[in-house]
Amino acid sequence: MAWVKLFRKPGNGLGKTYQPGSMLSLALTKGLLNEPGQNSCFLNSAVQVLWQLDIFRRSLRQLSTHFCLGDACIFCALKSIFSQFQQSRERALPSDTLRHALAETFKDEQRFQLGLMDDAAECFEHILERIHLHLVSDSAAEPCTSRSCITHQRFAMTLYEQFVCRSCGASSDPLPFTELVHYVSTTALCQQVERVLERMDRLRSDMFGELLQAANTIGDLRNCPSNCGQSIKIRRVLMNCPEIVTIGFVWDAEQSDLTEDVIRALGSHLNLSGLFYRVTDENAKRRDLHLVGMICYSSRHYLAFAYHSKSSKWVFFDDATVKEVGVQNRVLFRFLFFSTN
Repeated sequence: MAWVKLFRKPGNGLGKTYQPGSMLSLALTKGLLNEPGQNSCFLNSAVQVLWQLDIFRRSLRQLSTHFCLGDACIFCALKSIFSQFQQSRERALPSDTLRHALAETFKDEQRFQLGLMDDAAECFEHILERIHLHLVSDSAAEPCTSRSCITHQRFAMTLYEQFVCRSCGASSDPLPFTELVHYVSTTALCQQVERVLERMDRLRSDMFGELLQAANTIGDLRNCPSNCGQSIKIRRVLMNCPEIVTIGFVWDAEQSDLTEDVIRALGSHLNLSGLFYRVTDENAKRRDLHLVGMICYSSRHYLAFAYHSKSSKWVFFDDATVKEVGVQNRVLFRFLFFSTN
């Protein structure tokens, strides 16, 4: 795997490590502890990105009531960490409370248990899903329309998928669903990049969404609903205007030689009209989302990058270590976060 340059700035070195009381807010300087044997990097990276997402952080702060589950209450544990981020003067904080709440919540499934390594992507999704359950009394309602549910109000993409035959005009019934993370195969993404570069000298700066859509539908063919003999691609239509869009990359293996190709495809802006076949919400058609966070994986270890809006700087989080970005790292991108903030 090649070494990848991430947001390199003029000058050498790994960048400045911030101290409490610097020009940035105290919250930015705090890392999260990961003592030997804890294996909490997957959780720490998810928490750091959630804290740095301005829209989510402000929304969580405004919530005061929820359905509490005591020691297994992920809502309480996350609120506690966010409060310490804001008030504590320690340079690194424990994430033990949230780790214990996760372990207690998923003990029957033997997921996220103490001392065991787990997947940051699944951890992130489960945190959002549990917050939904802590906030919504009728959790069986689908889709969730509660205005107090910051999981679905901020992250959810309300979609339907359908097959329409261009030859005979037959179509399948629309299938509605909701997703918190839009997953894309990195292999399929790189294939799309190669196809584009066969007919263009370089990628357009605004085509990241188009590449993701093409990658997400590659090889996803169905027989015509009327059996006219045609094979047709799926159409995914976005019906709402999410404030935060999360892109999840699926890698074929823990080590990959596609890293540089994925970097070449990345864009710092995401147009929702490019990401989906069609967008019905007028606000979503005009919305331009900006890359504000990343969860990455390197040598069986998770780390995070987040954009700090007040300072207009990218920051690197590796458990207790917090640095302004100016580093080289060998990483696999797992999650990208796009937001209006």
